[in-house]
Amino acid sequence: MSFSSECFRYTRDQLLKLRKVVNISDDMLEIKQEFPLLFGENAHRGCADSNVQSQTGFSEPQFARTPVSPNPGGGPTPALIKAELASSAARRSNLSDDDRVLKTVMGILNNPTLKRFDLLKSQLIITGITSADILKGVVTLIFDKAVLEPTFCPMFAQLFFDLNKKLPPFPSDESGRRKITCRRVLLDNCQKTFEGADNLQEEARQMTAQEQESERKDKEKLIKLRNLGNIRLIGELFKLRMVTKNIIRIIVKELLMSDHKCCLSEENVEAICQLFNNIGKLLDKSQDSRDNIDVYFDCLKKLSTNPQLTPQLRFMVCDVLNLRSNNWVPKPILIL
Repeated sequence: MSFSSECFRYTRDQLLKLRKVVNISDDMLEIKQEFPLLFGENAHRGCADSNVQSQTGFSEPQFARTPVSPNPGGGPTPALIKAELASSAARRSNLSDDDRVLKTVMGILNNPTLKRFDLLKSQLIITGITSADILKGVVTLIFDKAVLEPTFCPMFAQLFFDLNKKLPPFPSDESGRRKITCRRVLLDNCQKTFEGADNLQEEARQMTAQEQESERKDKEKLIKLRNLGNIRLIGELFKLRMVTKNIIRIIVKELLMSDHKCCLSEENVEAICQLFNNIGKLLDKSQDSRDNIDVYFDCLKKLSTNPQLTPQLRFMVCDVLNLRSNNWVPKPILIL
């Protein structure tokens, strides 16, 4: 079946009027399309075609989404627009509350900015998280985004902190277990990522076939990125007191002093240096952790002269040692 091009033809006056309407309401349309849950079901009807755009990947002109008759004298709504609206409504009805919340969160996380995080924190998640399952799904989505984009870890950590304060705890599915909170779900994700790193690295090492070399390298890069991102996020959470000193102590021992781990691995050395660069000053302030810090830095001093480490890693360790000796004040960078 083919459609005549006349069905889509507008007069010049109509296009000017529609363009004026679109320009005036452009900001509101953008917000409604990005945060449909904030405006209720009526807002979904107002921007029904946003679902069509996200699924097809094609960008339609704004005026094509408005059910305006191409007839200057009025008349019924074109059948094509009616069918499109009905199709969008059917797709919305097939989404559960959990899927609708998670889909909206994913859309916001695709372009993390302070403006979007404020909306996410203050309105969307607080009103959208109504069960433990939704909480787990949302926290996992944000966690995965944070560890893969460590630059935004301070922003994500602050988001987790605010949500943990404002969201109520949910009862556990298992009797006798503690209630499910944002902090508990988050720490579970951090722990699983930290403890599962060895298994993932071993799986990558077993990919020895020649045709798997490219896939193995990509997998190793992803594992390293997630591990370092997880350590960065844990450090930011420690600054907000969502992670305790005891957890930090366990992590440092695993990275630096555990017998069953190779403390000379590039990932471990880089992770411990990143952790001390981030929170070493806070750990050194309290007497109860200062003694442990002295032990850790004795190990770092030995690593700084270890010939098994690459020069780049030895320089990285030396930078941490120099940072502590300078009272955790970074030395200014000289530009020649």
